[in-house]
Amino acid sequence: MLSSTPIAETTDIIYYAIAAILTLAIVLGIAMLSKVKTAVAGNLIGSAATLLAIVLAMWYFKIFSLIELWIAMLIGAVIGIIIAIRVKMIQMPQLVALLNGFGGLASMITGILTVINDTQSDTFSMINAGIAIIIGGITFSGSMVAAGKLHKIFPQKPIVLKGHQFWTALTLILSLVTIPLFVIPALQAQPYQTIVVIAASVFSLAFGVIFSIRVGGADMPITISLLNSLTGVAAAGAGMAVNDILLVSVGGIVGASGLLLTQIMCKSMNRKLMDILLGKTSAPGGAKKAAAPAAQPSPAKVEVKPAKQSPTDWLRDAKRVIIVPGYGMALSQAQPLVKQLAENLAEMGKEVDYAIHPVAGRMPGHMNVLLAEVDIPYEKLREMDDINPEFANTDVVLVVGANDVVNPAANTAESTPIYGMPILHIEEAQHIIFCNFDDKPGYAGVDNPLYHASADKAVLLAGDAKATLNQLINGLHEPQADAPVSDSGPASWLHNAERVIIVPGYGMALSQAQPLVKQLAETLTEMGKEVDYAIHPVAGRMPGHMNVLLAEVDVPYEKLREMDDINPEFANTDVVLVIGANDVVNPAANTAEGTPIYGMPILHIEEAQHIIFCNFDDKPGYAGVDNPLYHASPDKAVLLAGDAKATLNQLMTALMAQTSDTKAQAGTSNPAAWLRDASKVIIVPGYGMALSQAQPLVKQLAENLAEMGKEVDYAIHPVAGRMPGHMNVLLAEVDVPYEKLREMDDINPEFANTDVVLVVGANDVVNPAANTAEDTPIYGMPILHIEEAQHIIFCNFDDKPGYAGVDNPLYHASPDKAVLLAGDAKATLNALLRDLSS
Repeated sequence: MLSSTPIAETTDIIYYAIAAILTLAIVLGIAMLSKVKTAVAGNLIGSAATLLAIVLAMWYFKIFSLIELWIAMLIGAVIGIIIAIRVKMIQMPQLVALLNGFGGLASMITGILTVINDTQSDTFSMINAGIAIIIGGITFSGSMVAAGKLHKIFPQKPIVLKGHQFWTALTLILSLVTIPLFVIPALQAQPYQTIVVIAASVFSLAFGVIFSIRVGGADMPITISLLNSLTGVAAAGAGMAVNDILLVSVGGIVGASGLLLTQIMCKSMNRKLMDILLGKTSAPGGAKKAAAPAAQPSPAKVEVKPAKQSPTDWLRDAKRVIIVPGYGMALSQAQPLVKQLAENLAEMGKEVDYAIHPVAGRMPGHMNVLLAEVDIPYEKLREMDDINPEFANTDVVLVVGANDVVNPAANTAESTPIYGMPILHIEEAQHIIFCNFDDKPGYAGVDNPLYHASADKAVLLAGDAKATLNQLINGLHEPQADAPVSDSGPASWLHNAERVIIVPGYGMALSQAQPLVKQLAETLTEMGKEVDYAIHPVAGRMPGHMNVLLAEVDVPYEKLREMDDINPEFANTDVVLVIGANDVVNPAANTAEGTPIYGMPILHIEEAQHIIFCNFDDKPGYAGVDNPLYHASPDKAVLLAGDAKATLNQLMTALMAQTSDTKAQAGTSNPAAWLRDASKVIIVPGYGMALSQAQPLVKQLAENLAEMGKEVDYAIHPVAGRMPGHMNVLLAEVDVPYEKLREMDDINPEFANTDVVLVVGANDVVNPAANTAEDTPIYGMPILHIEEAQHIIFCNFDDKPGYAGVDNPLYHASPDKAVLLAGDAKATLNALLRDLSS
């Protein structure tokens, strides 16, 4: 137990003086956190001051030499370092909630130890110890539930118990009633004192759980701010209980700043703090109905309404663009692409800013953190009140994963959760592009009328934000428009080529695209092309970097050709495919005197007939020297800008459309039309879905079909995946109803009456060769009889055999029967979703 007995009067003076300085340093650090420009320095100052405060307290209370404390701090430091390294930025809200909870737990334990310590039982200490126990317990359990909700351990939607309001009020009252019991002399003896401590702990923990389980995702910023404030109050109470003025002052600062932030969040979301404390975090169900216009057409169709100009045209013609990020950007981790698109627009002479709503995301400042992570200039992050007057003079607003914070229904839809909430007035802009996952209402459950606006006003690019942003980036790039992946573009070059050389670079390493590079090379080889890899000795970030990456995916070493060996062959090469390389193929090295690459030996790709660049953008490489090949004739060279994985997938899909094995894609078959005309659809998930992590898109497609009146089920083969129940786990993860997951024996008789089967990454378990191919590993294996359905759509990576190595004859079926949409399942499912909306 801490003792307030000073070492000497001089020691007291030193302690209070240093405590005052450290307190001011913490205040300064918190103040600096309010601005992006000073946030990093503020964090360092606050952290350093807190560490020094701990050391000062240990010295003053003569516990500096206790080895147990140093061991505990070492363990905490190691855990903190591991968390800092491993926790992803998207997990930051739950981490903040978790650390909040630990702060409350520490205060709670301090209060309990103060109560059970017989040497310090004055009324003041006992009351404050009780406060520390109660508020610390509320903070701990509430934060744990908040972290669980954010991490999807618990449902993110509000959980409402029977009589929830009653239990909330009861546990809060009982928690508060226990505080005066700590000072009643008759209850300070054992076992009564222990009973009071247990009661206070149980009631406070119960209130924290009951209060926080009713809070949903949209109220998380307020909840986290409030819990942060309570952590400070609990720490201040613990400080008063043990007579530590430094802990009192720091706790008070945290409590006050957290409360101010809570009030700002409440104002921004049009919430009353007491309503949240009492569990009134959403409007009643009837209110939601009042907000939604009756019989509205599906907003997803906005995406394909006929318009005079496309979204890319809007951006190309714009002078002023504002980007509005939201929680969907966080989920997709699309901030690098958002930055890339903004930079492309800025290079085209556009004025680009970011509009930040104070409650966008799942914690205060969530969008600022994500955008700062990719080095967005802080002056580009504009607050709501500052930027709202500028929307009227804005040509295009690009919304990335935001909904409620831009919903103009907040101004008109009375009795709804968002009515009266300040929003970003994007409706005043000339054009609006939504890169949102779908057209469903946001967390508040209120339809956004902008989804139903004229096609000349607003458009929804539905699907994963990474995919839709890549579309926009590719569309913006001029060479892409001149030479698209089509019959007359890169895919045709590859299809007609006899000799292809692939040049890998550091961009391939960054994208981790080497498996797709190998896949494309193998596909070309199967088509009779001669394929080699040209390895520049300094490509990458270490000697042999490209060799290591390609060897990792089992590219034959004899295919890895050194520069001097392969350079003479470029002149006789039909197509060179460059994956993330720049300086090592830049012919300016021969002419640009005075530059870092002048005189550097390069790969002479300019001698080839055609060049395809799968590079992120057309910026210079590390040496800063423009590559003239980017500006060559579209008949000579083309840049497929964006992430290498995405562009390689595009290339694969287009190439497969021109091969005989998958000619259905370019023939009479129309998978989207099959789905649109179907009455019954069965989805067959496999290991490829797991690899692509495409289950959210699978669910989205199923829901879209169900909304169109289709009967949709999932056929689960018992050995699909890599463990028993693998598919069930993945689909349950995205809340697919369990009754929709049908076992093989149960669903097999239904395939004969099914219009369309959609296979997502499955092969052996649907291969009818299991019935005929004797002496093969799958002969006699029970399979899903998808061949009995009218139509089959394969969203598989390629047409190669599955793990058993047995060809699937359904890949070679008539185009009216089956079609293969080759490539990453996310990309092909996104394409189906878009086509289905047309």
